[in-house]
Amino acid sequence: MMTRAKALSAGWVAWLLAALVLFSALSVANAAGRFDDLLYRVPRSANALLVIDVKGVHSSPLAVKEGWKSQHEASYVKKPMLLPPESDRMILASQMNPNRDFEVLWEGAVVSLTEPLPPRAIARAEGGYVDQIGGVPAVWSPSDAYIVLFEPKLMGILSPAHRQAVARWIEDGEVTRTVVVSKYLKEAADSVDGQKTQIVLALDLKDAVQPHRLEQALNKSQLVGDDAAKKQKWAKIVSSIRGVTLSVQIGRTAQGTLRVDFSESTSPFGKDAKALVLGVLDEYGVGIDELQQWKTRLDGESIVMQGELSTPGMRRIFSLLELPTTNFTAADELPQESPGSSSPSSRTSEDKEKAVVEASQTYFKSVSTLLNDLQEEFRTNRDARRSLSAVFLERYAKRIDRLPILHVDEELLAYGMKVAETLRSTSIASRQAGVRAGVRKAQGAGYYGYRGYGYSYGARYGTSYNDYYTARTRSSEKTQIRREEDAKARQVRFQNWKEIQDATAAIRAKMTKKYKVPF
Repeated sequence: MMTRAKALSAGWVAWLLAALVLFSALSVANAAGRFDDLLYRVPRSANALLVIDVKGVHSSPLAVKEGWKSQHEASYVKKPMLLPPESDRMILASQMNPNRDFEVLWEGAVVSLTEPLPPRAIARAEGGYVDQIGGVPAVWSPSDAYIVLFEPKLMGILSPAHRQAVARWIEDGEVTRTVVVSKYLKEAADSVDGQKTQIVLALDLKDAVQPHRLEQALNKSQLVGDDAAKKQKWAKIVSSIRGVTLSVQIGRTAQGTLRVDFSESTSPFGKDAKALVLGVLDEYGVGIDELQQWKTRLDGESIVMQGELSTPGMRRIFSLLELPTTNFTAADELPQESPGSSSPSSRTSEDKEKAVVEASQTYFKSVSTLLNDLQEEFRTNRDARRSLSAVFLERYAKRIDRLPILHVDEELLAYGMKVAETLRSTSIASRQAGVRAGVRKAQGAGYYGYRGYGYSYGARYGTSYNDYYTARTRSSEKTQIRREEDAKARQVRFQNWKEIQDATAAIRAKMTKKYKVPF
């Protein structure tokens, strides 16, 4: 009896140990994170991530209803972002400077594919060539990017196309095989579960706050006023900022949760928390109108805002981080190469014209959708948010540059290039309004005019000076200077928008007449 009892006891112990080992393994796997196999390829210097469960997004009721997964629908007509149909998970990463209108130092992506994409097919779709970097197949793209195939179903993209940097990027990932991004970004990536939360955008802002800019902002803040004690408390909290995270839950609608995380309690912000967040987002040029309707609460060391996100709103937000190139998504639409031949198989003239018509319609619809998103930027008179348009105009110009161009009509491409350049010049005008006002306040009231130049529609913001300077500029004069510079930037914005509208109407009529189909 004792022997049998011992045997049973030993059996239970063995079963219990096996269960503990299995539980431990599952816990470790879960702790590792669903995206760690992609995340360890992201360089340490990244301070911004956009983590997307593509499969989860595409299977959501909203995406199914609006056909986000359709390869043949215009890229931006219904979708909030470009998601390669061949992917199931994706991380976009970048190193930005938030103190310089979110200037991008580098940007890249790591994409998990559902099926392999041959390097030669990618090169043909991109209009580039196949390369070999660090023993890994790669493709150089004229979009100023390298596409790297770490594995048959694991793709990396890095821009700019700095070959040496790409080689070191490949080597670092192979050597470390561990996640090296900041703890804040890692925590954000781990929150994407594909079911409740499909998308997370995170920006690590630790040590990003410049003391002199913070002091200037608090000095002019109506929320702080002349309350020195309040100013001191707020300065301490803002200086401790860890980062900002936007989580998106897509069901029948898209719901967003914006968290601004600090290392200090946010209770001193009180009822001013929402106005503070909205003001800072506007000041840094990344404000979204619909956030005005979101509910706000304080949660320990965080400010939390929640509410519904529209598709245009998501397009704006996600323009901060996007794929450096998207032409490779057309690789499977190219004609197959004939056996033993290096050239594509022949197609009839009817097939070629059909491809041109479909690609051109898609391109035009995409540009039109992006312009519709920006329409209010040109119409608004709220110049206190002048930098809002600056950041998004520049990002949308880049979006147009990166639209798939395979088979697109040459005249239509020229139109798109001009539109993108015009958006950039308008962005510059908005940015420089504040800079020029600052110079005039320091030196005296000079004159700043306009000059048109370059390959774009409309006017650009130019500079000329007169010889008159005052010894000092009083407060009222500073206000007047600000208004004058804002008015000039607004004039450029309105003029450029009219030029874009006229050009859009003209190219639509021309393409419709040329191909006998509506555009």
